[in-house]
Amino acid sequence: EGVEMLVEIARYVLSRGGYSAEGFGFYGVMGPDEFHMMVNNDFYTNFMGKKALLYAADTVAALDAQERSQLMDKTGLAPEECEQWRRAAQAMLFTRREDGVFEQHDGYFRMPHIDVQAIPREEFPLYDHWSYDRIYRTDMLKQPDVLMAMFLHPNDFTLEEKDANYAYYEPRCIHESSLSPSIHAIVAAELDRRAEALHFFGFATRLDLDNYNRNTREGLHLSSVAAAWVMIVEGFGRMRFAGGEVSVSPWLPEGWTTLAFTVRVRESLLRVKADAHGVLLCCDGEPMTVCAYGQTITVDNQEQRVMKA
Repeated sequence: EGVEMLVEIARYVLSRGGYSAEGFGFYGVMGPDEFHMMVNNDFYTNFMGKKALLYAADTVAALDAQERSQLMDKTGLAPEECEQWRRAAQAMLFTRREDGVFEQHDGYFRMPHIDVQAIPREEFPLYDHWSYDRIYRTDMLKQPDVLMAMFLHPNDFTLEEKDANYAYYEPRCIHESSLSPSIHAIVAAELDRRAEALHFFGFATRLDLDNYNRNTREGLHLSSVAAAWVMIVEGFGRMRFAGGEVSVSPWLPEGWTTLAFTVRVRESLLRVKADAHGVLLCCDGEPMTVCAYGQTITVDNQEQRVMKA
């Protein structure tokens, strides 16, 4: 059933985009950054579209002859469709400067700049005080777009690219979305910008308690609280899942003495407890392979300690 869904997803993605003289892209869209709408070739949208097309094509290619025949019978998949998906993915449009910064969408680099730090606190939330056209006509971001793609697919970008894009886009982000500080915290942690990671962790966890965006009266931002768990695991715990491998390399913010969390991985429950010197690992269920601080070990129900290099 999964591959049947991928076929329909890829068909939709292909139908939603289009070819121009330069290549394939998506036009008249709004990406994660809700302050820029009806734009062309939004980075996040193009990138995720490319990943979807290639994943669908690769999954179909991995089927055996009988499975592929059954899929074609059920979905009407034509042999040339997968090649159409690959061709569109390979022609996907992206603009990248020499310093590694990707343009969020066509024309973004030419938009008027605004110093988001100079906006008076009394004018938040902006939707209550600014007209839409005033919000949408500058390079101010509501939440991450390029950085969101880098968060979801960290292995597709170099650390240098992540650092260049973080340095460029974070100062332009107003963080008026409750989902924004958590993503910035995780990317900052990966880049070893530890003070910034801790700042954004506090921003996300105390968003409503401190009424950061002056809109707590409208309800609690529960998604921000959920994102705090992701910050602990992927930010401070630096847990990653790549190529079927689980890795951790925790670090503790200044003033913290212990960091502990539990994650279910397939049929096992992995328990992670870190301090300033290293990490303790154990799991309930099937033993599993974990890479901790670059050292690969087999983790079972007996605690094992791995020291920082």
